[in-house]
Amino acid sequence: MKYFEKLKDYIIRFNKKGLSPAEIASAVALGNFIGFIPIIGTHTVIAIGLSYILRLNTLIVFLGTQISNPISFPFQIFISAEIGNLILHGRFLEIKFSRDISYLNHYIWPIIVGGLVLGIVVSGLSFFLIKYFLNKRRGSL
Repeated sequence: MKYFEKLKDYIIRFNKKGLSPAEIASAVALGNFIGFIPIIGTHTVIAIGLSYILRLNTLIVFLGTQISNPISFPFQIFISAEIGNLILHGRFLEIKFSRDISYLNHYIWPIIVGGLVLGIVVSGLSFFLIKYFLNKRRGSL
């Protein structure tokens, strides 16, 4: 719980430094989306590149990618695989150990598709929640 309090304090500090709630929420949402990309080791590079291209605060985007950490990543991969398989094949993932299986079609594509869908949903939710929280906080000050 201490982790979330620190993250909340960072976001409030950026709000006090002149960034609008929409800019902060957009940066966190982009970071959350990047965090759900299922390619380990590329989150930081992608975050820096996209934050530069979209002119968002790089540090906030990087903080948003921290939704994907060593504790949550296995669960993200599992949920992404289940959602992706449900979208692609209309059923939940069947775990098979066979030499005749196509790993690309059976595991990799469902993880990629599910990760993108999950990333869109989580980043959308985080955008609206953070924007609401910051606007409410700004109104109460």
